This record gives sequence, C-alpha cells and structure tokens, in this order.
Amino acid sequence: MQRTRPFTTQRLYGMGFICVVLMMILFIHCNFVFCNLLPKLWRFDVSLLLFVYHIFFGNLLLSFYQCVMVDPGVVPPNWGFYMGDETKRRRYCKMCNVWKPDRTHHCSICNRCILNMDHHCPWINNCVGFYNRKFFIQLLAYVYASLLVVVIFTFPELWGRCAELVKDPGSFDSTWYIISSISLTIAFCLALLLLCTLTNFIKFHVNLVADNYTTIENLEREENAKSKFDIGRRRNMEQVFGANHWLWWLPLHTQASRPVGDGVRWRVHYTRVIDEDEEMPAD
Repeated sequence: MQRTRPFTTQRLYGMGFICVVLMMILFIHCNFVFCNLLPKLWRFDVSLLLFVYHIFFGNLLLSFYQCVMVDPGVVPPNWGFYMGDETKRRRYCKMCNVWKPDRTHHCSICNRCILNMDHHCPWINNCVGFYNRKFFIQLLAYVYASLLVVVIFTFPELWGRCAELVKDPGSFDSTWYIISSISLTIAFCLALLLLCTLTNFIKFHVNLVADNYTTIENLEREENAKSKFDIGRRRNMEQVFGANHWLWWLPLHTQASRPVGDGVRWRVHYTRVIDEDEEMPAD
C-alpha cells in the first residue's frame, strides 16, 4: 500500500541535495521565462510556448515531489512467516529482521528493506522502489522535455544578442541587459549539459523498465539474458506505470494509474524459472 515516507534524521540531513536540485531547476526556469520569454509575451506564439512549457514544468515539480515524499515500499508486517506450499528458499534480512520477498533489497543509507529496489538516489533523498519508480521515470522525462524546450528556444535569443553585440557594441550599455545576457548564457550551458547527460541515462532506465530489470538486477545480468520476471514489454511497463496507458503521464497514483501488483508477489515467465539450486545446462 502506498504511503508517505516518514521524515527521519537521515532524511533531514539529505535535504541539502534537494535544495541544490531545486536551485538548479529554478535558476534555469527563471532565466528562460523572465529573461527570454517575458519581454516577448505579447506575441501569440510565445504565449503558446509558455503554456506548453509550463505543462512540462508543472508535471516536473509534481513528479519531483512524489519521488521525494512517496515511500518506495516496505515489507508488510509478518510477511513470510507462513510458507504455505512453497518450497523455495527465502532470503532473510538480519538488519531489519524480516523475510525479504523477491526483488527486495536492504538499503544501507535508508537503513531498511525496499520493495523492488532499483537504487538509492541522493538527488531525491530517497530510494527508487516499487511505489515511486513511476515518478522517477516521469521526473526524468519531464526534466528532459523542459530542458529540450529551454535549449531549443533560448539558442535563437542568444544568437541574436551575440549578433547584435558584434554589429553594435554600444547596444550593451544597459546594465540589466548585460546581466541578463550573462545569466541566460549560463542557464543555457547548464541546460545543454544536463540534456546531454540525461539522454543515455533516460534510455538506460526506460530499457530496464521495458525488460523488467532493476538497476541492482542489471549489475548481475549476463549478456543478452532475459529476466525471469519479463512477461512482455506492455505488461512490464504496466507494473511500473499502471494498467491505463492514457494515464502513464500523470504523476499521481489513482486506481487506474497505480503500479500493477503489490511489490511482494511477482508474475514470472515460466520458461525462465529454474530452481536456484540447479545449474544452468551448458549450451
């Protein structure tokens, strides 16, 4: 069940990263809006661009909030004490004193076990797990979309200012014009750097979701090996983004857009399930 992540001493110490991320986001945002678009707001195309950009930016902030605040998933109380008809071995966490379901791992930073743990991300001061992995992917997507808009529509403005400077150096007599130009240039370079950095990062994480791997599982992945949890790309995506494809963009958990499953029991591809005590047959 989804719940809000409680604030612990460790989480409070980690809020410094959150402040750095927010300052970076707001710096790029304010420069793009106030130094680039605001002086041209009377134009219809600029107003339309501002509207579209703020859809991306609003979802960016909401998905960022959800990444930080939503609990990634905790092992249910007393889970695993009743084995039933299952004969497979179960992993036990000596730190948390709980039986660990499949794909659950102990995070040394959060000091607890996380359902379907992908990795611990310092930039959201939280683990990425079953209940907030959707928001993490959405955050990457909306950051990328916002940065793409910033880079594409800031470049002509900077090009025009550079051309004006070469043509008439006296046009830079205004102190505000000089400061805004320098600030806009820094914001553009930062946005471009982040855009280049995120390109392969997003591709990596989307492919993991599509193949039903986590970052931790991928570290032990053999070349071209498929996950035993891979039940087809569409269903793999539904386990993260929800059953309703039309709501995959929404950074909220509703009945139709919450992850499919409970993070404890997992559907497996029966042809890839082997006994952990048996060795793989040689090719």
